[in-house]
Amino acid sequence: MSYQKYTGLTDAVAILQKVGEFAAAQGWTVLQNCIVDVPIDGTGTSDGVKLALKSPDSKVFGVFRSAGGKKIFPSQKNEQNAHGIGLVACTAHTNNPPSGFWYDQPNAPVLVANQEVIGAGIPVKPQGEHTLYCNAILEPAPMLIVSVETAGVFQHLALGALEKIGDWDGGLIFSGSRNSYNMFTSSATFEATAIEAESVPLFSMTTCAATFLRADIDAAPLRSPSVLWASAGKNDAADISCAYTGKQLALPVKTKDVLADENKGWNAYIPDYSLLQSKDTTDTGCNVNTLNCITMNMNLVAYALRDPDGLRNFSPLGYVPGVYFISMRNVAPGQLYEISYPKSGMLHQVFPYTRRRGLYGMDGFSIQQ
Repeated sequence: MSYQKYTGLTDAVAILQKVGEFAAAQGWTVLQNCIVDVPIDGTGTSDGVKLALKSPDSKVFGVFRSAGGKKIFPSQKNEQNAHGIGLVACTAHTNNPPSGFWYDQPNAPVLVANQEVIGAGIPVKPQGEHTLYCNAILEPAPMLIVSVETAGVFQHLALGALEKIGDWDGGLIFSGSRNSYNMFTSSATFEATAIEAESVPLFSMTTCAATFLRADIDAAPLRSPSVLWASAGKNDAADISCAYTGKQLALPVKTKDVLADENKGWNAYIPDYSLLQSKDTTDTGCNVNTLNCITMNMNLVAYALRDPDGLRNFSPLGYVPGVYFISMRNVAPGQLYEISYPKSGMLHQVFPYTRRRGLYGMDGFSIQQ
């Protein structure tokens, strides 16, 4: 079994320690194992640890950083509640970045407006009671998925590579329940409904991008400065919460704000699951398998906007390996089910995006075991 469950974890540091332990057991190389880090405001007192990982095929690099009271990215809101875990992906890793900041890694994603490093993140209540689920996909491409459950609400982070369609440079992808600017909650008590309301589905297209893909797309790398990442959100460079990298990434799971953009020009017109997704907390959605009354595994295909951007043409680049859009109507969070009928013996662990019958209704995702 490729997943592991850990209970009774009290804070973000304890969670990262278990993530490092799990990743090492799955063949990932731990480059920095929860190394104490100093805050980015220049003061000397440690406020968190960093965990740097490399995939078994040495193509995926990522750095996790816990927040213990101070912001961990250059721009973040709700700093008064600065507790959580941030993530950046990169094409290589250095223990000693030129700036001294943990996120300053080779070819990490940046905002197109000011070249500021951005990433994904989740809030983690200090002195809380957290359950951690770790999953690892090895084939056809590596993928590490971290799911944290607190008071019945899930938050997710994922780091890996696409299963490519065609031959192109790049493929590194990562995602989270929030982007780095929005990762801290507005609730001082880390109240469940507030955390859910601030979160977005994993591997989805939404206004505030929280999924990023490293890809050399058309002439984007030749721009000045180079555009090396695509972001699955609104193409608004002026709004930092959108986390726009300079190229748009599209995914078939879309939030309501994207679907509402009929005439404003930034919704991606690709094959999507809008007709299958739950419309509200009471809507069960339409992705239920009438043959076995469980659900259907729907592939998460990544599309990229092609040059010239104004024509709004998207091309498929690949599949998120081992992760699928499902309905949670007849399944329970964190449990295993044999979804891939008629092929027997293949189990999937299932999760809601936040919580079952919550903001995203019955929508969720499965992870192949």
